[in-house]
Amino acid sequence: MTQEITKHPKRFDYKDIETLQRYMNAQGRIHSAQRTGLKARQQRKLKRAIKYARFLSLLPYGI
Repeated sequence: MTQEITKHPKRFDYKDIETLQRYMNAQGRIHSAQRTGLKARQQRKLKRAIKYARFLSLLPYGI
């Protein structure tokens, strides 16, 4: 049941909510690196962008 997202952006921008939501599930959790197919550094940058967008109230923390 793992769906790998095939096309990754070069940079993760905290203002690009649509892209960040592709890497989150319905409950607002960040998908694992195995599911996203990102390298460790890319996964950390994604995590940082999502957490900053949550801090600015652009993304919800949960349901």
